Amino acid sequence: MPKVVDRERRRGDLGRAAARVVSRIGLEGITVQAVAAEAGCSAGAIAHYFRNKDELLVHALHAAMEALIEPLREPTEPLCTLDALRAVARGCLPLDTGRERDWRVRLAFWARASGPPEEVQLARQHLSEWRVLWEGAIRAVQAQGGVRADVDALAASAGVVALIVGTAAQLLVRPRPRPGAQQLADPLESYLRGLGPRHPQ
Repeated sequence: MPKVVDRERRRGDLGRAAARVVSRIGLEGITVQAVAAEAGCSAGAIAHYFRNKDELLVHALHAAMEALIEPLREPTEPLCTLDALRAVARGCLPLDTGRERDWRVRLAFWARASGPPEEVQLARQHLSEWRVLWEGAIRAVQAQGGVRADVDALAASAGVVALIVGTAAQLLVRPRPRPGAQQLADPLESYLRGLGPRHPQ
């Protein structure tokens, strides 16, 4: 009997292979042949799943962004405390190999603002969804009293996203092991703590 292939799973595998290549060499000069070598298949096999290189790269970007968004879209535990939000924010940072790879992919695409329209549109959609999810999470904690009533959730969500992206970029340029990683994450932690109720002096 012919082998049954789960098409979406195979597309996911190939997208992750493309992401690994992008994380190593960037977007300039990446080829379908390089992705095929990474995936252990032929370029012709990739053509069964993607019409062209751009479609494959869009899939790689989508996979990298989903890893960032999923903890807010479908959290493993209810996001009802400020500590829970701080844990999610810290989990976004490139503190292990997998998250580092995903950040290199995201930043490579974000830096190419003049890339193919589908890439640019997808990046905008993901960033917008991520920011909106942060706003919703902050509002949910606010409703529980964990975030001050005077906090503007829209502005706070933009601040959290900016701090995560900036901290991630700084971490990526540090050599391994990364001394001072906690110090770089401190401003993000401090910002989120600052959203909480003020204690009387």
